[in-house]
Amino acid sequence: MALSIDNYDVVVLKAGWIYRQKPLFKRWKKVWMTVSLGGNLKCFSKKRSSRATKTYDVKMDLISIKSGKQCRTLLPPPDIDTFCLMELHFTGARKISLCAHDRDSAELWLRAIGKANSDKALPTPKYSRKNRTKEDALKEESMEQNERQRKIWYRLLCCGGENQVKNFTTPRHPNSSWT
Repeated sequence: MALSIDNYDVVVLKAGWIYRQKPLFKRWKKVWMTVSLGGNLKCFSKKRSSRATKTYDVKMDLISIKSGKQCRTLLPPPDIDTFCLMELHFTGARKISLCAHDRDSAELWLRAIGKANSDKALPTPKYSRKNRTKEDALKEESMEQNERQRKIWYRLLCCGGENQVKNFTTPRHPNSSWT
């Protein structure tokens, strides 16, 4: 399994031809697919295509992987063994059905997808926000919302909705008492 650098993903773990079952008519179509260490699974119609037809985020969205005999509802393409089948279930009730050419190729695809899914501690470029977890995104959004609310309350309480801070001390006459 050779590693190579890609422009959009950190490292490509596996790339090659694989059968993908179309969701509408359940026909198998040969597609070029790449799995990157950054967590992207990309489908291309041609090997030299620059744009992916489908992209799946394996780190964020993959729920389960079924392979071989676990894929009970799938029939492989002609002349291919049942052990070459793979079913990837994603969030939002999405799934893709894949079939490798032989058992060894299926094992390599499963390893690459498993590696892309499990390698959560991979350092990514600082300018990239692709590999944030959902919890990180929610925490950041919550902190931003709390900061906005704090600024709004500060303006309402201290400034009276204006940009000038009012003095909270009550003017006291020298002859008055607090009793």
